[in-house]
Amino acid sequence: MIEFNYFQSPIGKLTLAAVKEGVIKISFSNESIELMQQWYRRQLGMKAVRGNDITQHAKEQLLSYLSGRRQSLDFPVVHLNSPFRKKVLEAERKIPYGETRSYREVAQMVHNSKASRAVGSANAENPLPLFFPCHRIICSDGSLGEFGWGLEVKQWLLNLETR
Repeated sequence: MIEFNYFQSPIGKLTLAAVKEGVIKISFSNESIELMQQWYRRQLGMKAVRGNDITQHAKEQLLSYLSGRRQSLDFPVVHLNSPFRKKVLEAERKIPYGETRSYREVAQMVHNSKASRAVGSANAENPLPLFFPCHRIICSDGSLGEFGWGLEVKQWLLNLETR
């Protein structure tokens, strides 16, 4: 069974989805319940039901992080991604709070200096934003680049971390 829980946060409505082993997805208000249900069926062949038993701990950590009281997240996750994308997202998790790296630098972190575009693709498909902090990845020229939750949210997160 997949459990989901949606709640209001300082950046907008978030939805957590989890199985008993851990959180599998963090979604923003720009993703409909229907799209999320399709993702759950495609990834695990299951439908999600509303609840907060499994997701409560992650929700509390996320709200604490978004209020500036916490700098890291350590709730259990189930990483549903390709091996390369897992490697990229795990490398990004090592970027210190309040710092950024370019797509090129992340490619170098995973020992594939020509994989900048693939790093961008891994970030675009990141099912666990904030836990795997893809908002910390910017362009080499210092511009923000892309972010699935919108550039306004990306800038807000970067500002939160540099206060």
